[in-house]
Parts: sequence; C-alpha cells; structure tokens
Amino acid sequence: MTGDVVVIEVDRGTVKDKHIRKGKLEEIVKQVVVEVLELWKPEKSDLIVMRHEHDIEVNLPLTTDEYERYSKYNLRRSGQDKARFTVPLYVISYDNEWVGEDVVDNVIRIVAPYIDERVVKELEELGKSTTTRSTSS
Repeated sequence: MTGDVVVIEVDRGTVKDKHIRKGKLEEIVKQVVVEVLELWKPEKSDLIVMRHEHDIEVNLPLTTDEYERYSKYNLRRSGQDKARFTVPLYVISYDNEWVGEDVVDNVIRIVAPYIDERVVKELEELGKSTTTRSTSS
C-alpha cells in the first residue's frame, strides 16, 4: 500500500532527523538500508534490520478522523476508556556494539507508516529509549 512513511533517525537518545516520504513502506525501508550502507562501519558494528510491531494506547473517545486512521492498524478496546492499535515498523541499526550478551544501539532509523503526529511522537520516544544506555549497564 502506497502512502506517507515517516523516517526517524535517533542518535544516542536524541532525534537527529525526521521526515515524511511518499511510497510503499517496504520499498522505503530498502531505500533507507541503502542510504545507511554508506554510514555503516562493518569493522565496528553490525547492520541490523528488524521488523517490529509497536502497540500504541490512546484515550477514548476518538474523533472520527482518529478512528479512521487507527482502525487500519488493528484498533481494539484495551480498557473502559482506552483503545490500542498496532503500528508496523522497521528498526535499522547501523551503529551498535555488543555489551555482554546484548546489542546496544547507538544510532538507529525507524521507518513506519505516517499515521499522525501522536504516533510520530510515540515512535520518537521509542527511538530515544532504544538508543539511551541504562545507568545499570
């Protein structure tokens, strides 16, 4: 399905770039992978592309516009005054390192359908938390 796709770059907990592209999600993922190949340092890092589904919870009631947007993504009630929907996304990690048994992402790009600014903010927070090292590590 062709539509608007958001690409978010997050570097060590900070959103560095965010833009919208028009096209098919899977094709834009491939384009972004080709772009990061130029930035990737194979001697220092793995190149990882992960498909993921991210649940977003919203308060009810929804506006008609919100309902139309979110219902395309498995919208369902998750409580008396809450609803939840699932956003398909890809996380492309090209600056990361192994710490013990875990991979720590330093820089990632998230590629997902553009649904609305609420979803973009949620994906930005996901990117920040993914690339921020925990103090307990």
